[in-house]
Amino acid sequence: MKLNDLQTFLTQAQAIDSIAADFGQYGPQPDLFYKISALILGNDFKTSIRNGSKRAWIRRNNDQSFESVNDEALGFYLIHVLETFQRDAAGMAQICSLVFETPARPGELEGESGVWIENQMNGFVCKRCANCCRRLENACTREDWQLWESLGRKDILSWVKKEQLNNGKVRYRAWIDPQTGRSAESCPFLGQKPGTGMFYCTNHAVKPMVCREYPYTKKHARNTGCKG
Repeated sequence: MKLNDLQTFLTQAQAIDSIAADFGQYGPQPDLFYKISALILGNDFKTSIRNGSKRAWIRRNNDQSFESVNDEALGFYLIHVLETFQRDAAGMAQICSLVFETPARPGELEGESGVWIENQMNGFVCKRCANCCRRLENACTREDWQLWESLGRKDILSWVKKEQLNNGKVRYRAWIDPQTGRSAESCPFLGQKPGTGMFYCTNHAVKPMVCREYPYTKKHARNTGCKG
């Protein structure tokens, strides 16, 4: 992932990972799923109305019949198809635009094809409500870890769990209570101005990338209670 002030560049694989993260974070999104199913699955997708409710149908192979799937299963299947069948950058940009509700265009960076996604941070003003700090994504990056390690910030690292995955990759999870091993209900570095409803970050200068980028799009702001 490559960032500038207005856009993020995602490779094809990163775009798919971001779409999967969106599906996982917000759960089934029927209207969205049906729109992008037509793009991803083409004639292997259809809908029907039964008892006043819309239902999705997919055909996994040309020699098979259509089968009914619920919205959650449809989301998983869409990610499976995106991971299995290569798509051109223009098609991926169209899908990203629908998923993230922000303009996206095909492009390249350092010779690699992918998608440029516009952020919607222009004009954003934080209201310091701390809703984002209480809706933790439990994610940080290797770069976050390396920064805190280089600064000797053991107070931060004690709240981060480093996990070795079966595929050989490493996952970093924040914020994990060092006493209980459970995810914290709110950021442990959240401070509040006495006598006010205004909050602040006690680690603002070195906060994780996910916090620095928040909320990035209006969709994410809307779905996580951001008042900015």
